[in-house]
Amino acid sequence: MKWNALSDKTEWLLKKITEHTEEPIDDNMLKQLADKLQEKGYVSKKLREQQRFNYLKAYQQVVQPRKRWVSPGLLKIAAAIIILIGTGTFLYFQQLPESTPTPDELFLTEVHPGTRKAFLIKHDGLEIELKGDSVKIDEQNGINIHIDSMGLRYDTEQAQQQTAPLYNTLVVPRGGEYSLVLADGTKVWLNADSELRYPIQFTGDTREVSVAGEAFFEVTKQEGKPFIVKTSLGNITVLGTQFNVCNYPGKEKLVTTLVQGKVSCDLPDGKSIILAPDQQLSVNGNGESKLRTVDTKYFTCWKDGMFLFEEMRMEDILEQLSRWYDIHIFYTNEEVKDLHFSGDLSRFKDIITFIEMFEKSADVKLTLKGNTLTVGL
Repeated sequence: MKWNALSDKTEWLLKKITEHTEEPIDDNMLKQLADKLQEKGYVSKKLREQQRFNYLKAYQQVVQPRKRWVSPGLLKIAAAIIILIGTGTFLYFQQLPESTPTPDELFLTEVHPGTRKAFLIKHDGLEIELKGDSVKIDEQNGINIHIDSMGLRYDTEQAQQQTAPLYNTLVVPRGGEYSLVLADGTKVWLNADSELRYPIQFTGDTREVSVAGEAFFEVTKQEGKPFIVKTSLGNITVLGTQFNVCNYPGKEKLVTTLVQGKVSCDLPDGKSIILAPDQQLSVNGNGESKLRTVDTKYFTCWKDGMFLFEEMRMEDILEQLSRWYDIHIFYTNEEVKDLHFSGDLSRFKDIITFIEMFEKSADVKLTLKGNTLTVGL
């Protein structure tokens, strides 16, 4: 018998095993299919030719008790076949453990691109999950918060002037992104694993916010009232401009990239550096700084739904992917971190697209299991 698709034969065999049928089951056919699945490249080739079927449901049908008796040897082979099809992993058919493994142990956790999500922590301690639903929240002194699919914005048209600022915090978890419009009209985009602390209404002679993680700002110009972004490694002062700030906790590095306008960056040693458009300033925890000219689109593309890489180290690329897809990276070889790659891909592509890109571009091996990506040579 000739089979045109891997799933045709597999589903037919599973049907014979799991359904009450008097038709005899051919041990040799199962073993032949098992041997075929171990051939290098066979599974991955077939998987690309067809849509993945619901192997979890099929596995449960095999391992759950049935009224009819089935040879234990056949059950082992059938279960192993399904695992192979579902994961594309080449396994040797050894004796299964006595206890039935859980699906979490046997199957890969589905990894999705990031989505628009965040948590708003109000000044009174109330925490609100932002899901994209249209909501209006009344703040103090006539200030309103409008939340919809585009993000969060503050309406201060009917607001009374506050004597002391009240601070809210917007937290974007790993695997998320979000945007908001502050009370002065300034637009802010927050990348995954980032947070912004800001007043619901700006008071005094300055407009001050604090950032941890990565954010892009379009600052509304107000003469005599500079906008100040506070980070763990220094402050950035602007009058009206577009710029990106990257200062993730634990990295001990602040990277400011100016797109338009002018900013003044305060350094830990008390010095200040003024940036012009297309300039980028990097500052480390020791106060050492580096100023260079860059193509800003490579550092701001994330807010437009893209990943752009130009001769970037693999470790730096995977660090971005880990936050966006909410995965953990494990290296079995240190040399692989220094490989360089170039490319541009949508942030909403399946992570398998990135894995294939890396493996086709260099002699590297990436294995995704659960939410852990193992990288080596």
